[in-house]
Amino acid sequence: MMRSLFSAVSGLRNHQVQMDVIGNNIANVNTVAFKSSRCLFQDMLSQTLKAAGGPTEGRGGTNPQQVGLGMRISSIDNIFTQGNLMSTQNKTDLAIEGDGFFILSDGESTFYTRAGNFKFDIEGNLVNPSNGYIVQGYMADEEGFLGKTLQNIQIDFSQRLPAKPTDEVSFVGNLNSDAEPTYAASNTLLTKLFDEDGNPMNLHIGDTISFSGTVDTTNINGSLKVEETTNLSDLAYALQAAIRAAGDGTETVTVQSDGSLQVTAGSFDITGLTMTCTGNTEFNSYGDIGDIPAEGTGSTPEGSRAPDYTTFVTAYDSLGKPQIITLYFAKDTSGVSNTWHWLATVPYKEGSPPSGDTGTLTFNSDGSLATGDQQQLTFDPDGANEGADEMRVNLRFGTKNKFDGLTQFAALFSATVKEQNGYPSGTLDDISIDEAGIVTGIFTNGVNRTLAQIPIAIFSNQDGLYKKGDNLYQQSLNSGIAQVGQAGTGGRGSIVPSTLEMSNVDLAQSFTEIIVAQRGFQVNARVITASDQILQELVNLKR
Repeated sequence: MMRSLFSAVSGLRNHQVQMDVIGNNIANVNTVAFKSSRCLFQDMLSQTLKAAGGPTEGRGGTNPQQVGLGMRISSIDNIFTQGNLMSTQNKTDLAIEGDGFFILSDGESTFYTRAGNFKFDIEGNLVNPSNGYIVQGYMADEEGFLGKTLQNIQIDFSQRLPAKPTDEVSFVGNLNSDAEPTYAASNTLLTKLFDEDGNPMNLHIGDTISFSGTVDTTNINGSLKVEETTNLSDLAYALQAAIRAAGDGTETVTVQSDGSLQVTAGSFDITGLTMTCTGNTEFNSYGDIGDIPAEGTGSTPEGSRAPDYTTFVTAYDSLGKPQIITLYFAKDTSGVSNTWHWLATVPYKEGSPPSGDTGTLTFNSDGSLATGDQQQLTFDPDGANEGADEMRVNLRFGTKNKFDGLTQFAALFSATVKEQNGYPSGTLDDISIDEAGIVTGIFTNGVNRTLAQIPIAIFSNQDGLYKKGDNLYQQSLNSGIAQVGQAGTGGRGSIVPSTLEMSNVDLAQSFTEIIVAQRGFQVNARVITASDQILQELVNLKR
């Protein structure tokens, strides 16, 4: 029999395999993240008719004479070129731009895929919807810190984030160095009253201001309980009522433009007139009015001031209830340069005033903070052993000798809250996935927390992976082990959310390969036909 018959048969058989590969490529032209293949050939063993001869004296060498015995498939290679990306607007659709694979598990075996058309099942598992295999990754704990062990990515969409009480508040912005003092008016609340130099008088709700002195020979008896809405006009009216009760009823007390109280006596002398609040030296100094002759006038020894600037922050207690902390700032006008005093008002139960609610800020000549960078404010909004826990809030005004917090320049006021770390309770409302594969939970209270991370696996030889169907690959002896890590690191591609990778099949190239394979098949068939005719002629010699 002729060798050409067997060579041609191998050509027919292997060109048919090439057509199978091309047909599979075209069939998967719209398969998500499909990677096309190519079929390469090589010749088979050749039969040596004459061996090569080396040169001898007087003669040159001769080449070997060999006849090939056909061809066979050299390799069927996967082409891992990048497919085009298609936007889907589905947040769980993921594509890999660059090298790498997503990791899936059926509970026993591990698989790898480029197809990122994932969905959440009824239990919150992120799965491949065609077979239910679960995407593998790193889950975060309750504080949002990622673990280091690969496991099923499972999100509890009914989870609730407990409230976190505020314990840190930082401020940023400017206090105007050119600010003029703002004097108190009739409607200035006593709880935000400053003395003439800008020091907080620090009156609290529930404090009692007592009036004393004499009108002629009658003692003045009276008091005023400080309420949340008690203002300077209320103080003047209460003092006037106490004096009139001891005098002839014509005495008056008025609020002056500089925030002082002016007392006008009636028919009798007023002696030793004072207003005092237990333990409050600032207010007691302001309330020392002294002696007033009949028909004469007297005033508090100094005026009073309202805040020069006000800002506030919404903090949260341990039950997640918002608590408003209001900060009032007043510039020191006692001659101390670049100094501001502040007063914080907070909600609290009567008789349980806050501590750490006043302080002083000093600035350098370049406008940076010099002293008073932080202080702890302590208050209990519900009273002892009631409702939420006592709050301890560290007020941070910046770093000394830097400009990262409050500053003092000749510019408009802009001091405000930079951030506070508390929040109310909330439920998981939505999720998002970024380019690093971080799955972030978006809660109804506005808090974003890391829930999981989807890693990427790469291989030393990705061409050595086994195809397992369903767009899946599996590790082989020649692929190397999976090197798992964060997307975008160590040669791994990045994750593109709301996007799918399309097939990388090139139809134009595939149609060209069809023509080449078809012609190859045809010419091999012609070799068989011609060889058959030659054999027929050989048989005919017998006739």
